[in-house]
Amino acid sequence: MAPDIPGAKRAGLPVDLDRLTAEGDEWLSGEERYALKMHGLCAQAQPDVFMVRIRAGGVLDSDAARGLARIADDYAGGWIHLTTRQQVQLHHVHSRDVTTVLEQIRRLGLTTRSTCGHTMRGVMSCPDAGVGLEEPFDCYPDARMLQDSILSRTPELDTKMPQRINVAFGGCAACRDHAKVNDLSFVSVVTPEGELGYECWIAGSLGKSASTLAFKAIDFVPRTEVLAAGNALFNLHIKYSDFDQPGKARLKILMRRRGQEEVHRLFLEEFERAKLQPWAHPQPVSTPLSSSIAAVLARAPEGGWGSGVRPQRVPGWAMVTVNVPLGDLDTEDFRELATLADTVGDEHLYFTRNQNAMFRHVRIEDVPFVRTTLKALGLGLEDADQATDVRVCTGGPVCSLALTAAPRLGAELIHHPALARNAGLRVHVSGCPNSCAQHQIADVGFSGGRVTIHGTSMLGYQVWLGGDLHAGTLAEVVGRVADGDVSAILTAIVGVWEALRERRETLSDTVARYGLEAFQAQIAAVFRGRWEQGPEPEPGLPSEPVAVSDSRVPMVVGA
Repeated sequence: MAPDIPGAKRAGLPVDLDRLTAEGDEWLSGEERYALKMHGLCAQAQPDVFMVRIRAGGVLDSDAARGLARIADDYAGGWIHLTTRQQVQLHHVHSRDVTTVLEQIRRLGLTTRSTCGHTMRGVMSCPDAGVGLEEPFDCYPDARMLQDSILSRTPELDTKMPQRINVAFGGCAACRDHAKVNDLSFVSVVTPEGELGYECWIAGSLGKSASTLAFKAIDFVPRTEVLAAGNALFNLHIKYSDFDQPGKARLKILMRRRGQEEVHRLFLEEFERAKLQPWAHPQPVSTPLSSSIAAVLARAPEGGWGSGVRPQRVPGWAMVTVNVPLGDLDTEDFRELATLADTVGDEHLYFTRNQNAMFRHVRIEDVPFVRTTLKALGLGLEDADQATDVRVCTGGPVCSLALTAAPRLGAELIHHPALARNAGLRVHVSGCPNSCAQHQIADVGFSGGRVTIHGTSMLGYQVWLGGDLHAGTLAEVVGRVADGDVSAILTAIVGVWEALRERRETLSDTVARYGLEAFQAQIAAVFRGRWEQGPEPEPGLPSEPVAVSDSRVPMVVGA
């Protein structure tokens, strides 16, 4: 039976952590398992173990990183997972060890508070902020300030929140695009007069249904009003979203029910009320330095610049991104990264939304040493945030919601020849429809589950094509395949794109120009009997294949 989540909230989300330590988890009710999420604990698919999510905020100091590695060695099987929301997760933590792990995390100055469930998820901030060439200013202090403000309210908020809210900060090109998929985003801008502030975007969300892109609610929020704006959105959510139906309680659903114009009006009203309250004053932040791009690029590291080694604002310094396959690191590697942060960086590890780790303030003369050190670990800087850096969720058998082993498939696709030929492709793999890997914004996305192919139900993936946040489009389902056919389907998709694309055209551009039907026709021609067009039908509804009607499109077998 599904837990009564609204009832658990009305009861104050009680759960006995001491009993969990003494007896294990067999006695937990569904409502108590939900309450554990407010402590950062999610039950895994395996019995009697939990995932623990740490609120890293996109950055850890090196001592805290070493502390987490020690905890992972003792209680979590010696490995650490980096998430797409710049958090850190421990897995396979035994129920009797949970309170010990939580206490040791707190001693590191970190928290797991409200990292899961219907609450404020991780507050993201651009890892380039303050040092990157495109970031208007350092947004991290404001992100941390808003996080702390909301966290101070969570003992009460978590019992009232209808559903979760995702928050992000950043002003580079990638962050501006990513703002569209969050409930609340602050996009860094500087006015012509030199005032620092943000565009405010609201009501974006992906998920397994009704994926929606955010809209810009406020053109300019001064830094002094960020706390008012952020708290106003939480107040709006609590007042007007559907508390008693969590499955229909995201802000995007409220917007669909009441309309964008009405939600916009309600938010502005809440904002005006919030501005009347006293709020903490933001701390000073760094702004772009006067060095010209030419001066920055006049110096280069050995091997040149690339996706893993990018210039900072100050000539002679670099941001160095480590390509972490599938976001998984064993603890020895995690310790080595912390040591590198001390040796060549600023004693901090930064995390990206592509599940990678980054060093800042690295002298370009030290880049060869970083490469050599990483090579000895089986890691590297090449292809960071590129196609061979496939994005995946934890998937089965770890996640209790996932049906397919997304990491296994991701590991297979990392070495796919089609991705090796096309470094700019974005491939995201989710082990269920819930979009932890954000398959709707990929060039090619895969969402796992049970799929029906020619009347037979099996484990497999729905295939999504054409996501492009910059263009403001979300991917759509073109069909579904068995687990074992995903690699071959990717070959066919990339092959038809290579045959049809114009110069410098992305896959999503080609999909938009020719239509999804062109790619469906190609796949159907190559995989007769092993492919079903269209999304998996809802239970109890007949399948309605998408018609393929464009006879102008040639059938091209993928390379």
